Amino acid sequence: MAERQHLDWFRERLAASRGKEAVDPAPILAWRDKLLETVQFNARLIPVNELRKWKPDNGGNIRHESGLFFGVEGVRVEAGGLREVGGWDQPILTQVEGGLLVLLARETEADGVQLLLQAKAEPGNIGILQLVPSMQATWSNLKRAHQGRNPPLTEVMDARRGIRWIYRAEHNEEGGRFWQKSNENVIVFVEDESIITSDLTMFTWASLSQIRELALVDNVLSTFVKAIIAPL
Repeated sequence: MAERQHLDWFRERLAASRGKEAVDPAPILAWRDKLLETVQFNARLIPVNELRKWKPDNGGNIRHESGLFFGVEGVRVEAGGLREVGGWDQPILTQVEGGLLVLLARETEADGVQLLLQAKAEPGNIGILQLVPSMQATWSNLKRAHQGRNPPLTEVMDARRGIRWIYRAEHNEEGGRFWQKSNENVIVFVEDESIITSDLTMFTWASLSQIRELALVDNVLSTFVKAIIAPL
């Protein structure tokens, strides 16, 4: 009930922002283009047997040597008349843990309510950088299973004060590719921006109207962002 009250409050703040919020997505697209001039990121397809730290187990399923992240297993389907064919076999991604997809929000006197987008490089992206939620991680990332840095903005999720949880809900990942995986979609309103200590070079604040306009631009806005803002 408390989170529902926070969601209703947040919708009211969004409504109050309509007269002052930016609408044109051009400044955000220009910011992304400038980042693309400086990033050094390259990805290419290689044979699976050349992957470092990823190996087939005794059953032929592909897993990371840590036992974390996702695996590639096989699934046999008997469709019972619900699909175009009676049944089939296919590989499918398995992952015990779900994802954590968080949009941070703030409100300023000048610009109204804004949401924090991240320009993130992924190997399968068209155009290298896609605008994704403020935090897009798994619990393996948060545990630093990859032995890299903590995901940006972890400090906000760890904060005991200065934030307000607007809503959180589990959403099923694409069932044709993932085996019974769900992601937790979250919006967190930041009441005290001093708790943000992460480097925001790869982040930008955007209004809800700008994000809706970005959704009309090819291959720029993550489907995760679209899912998170759907209840707004």
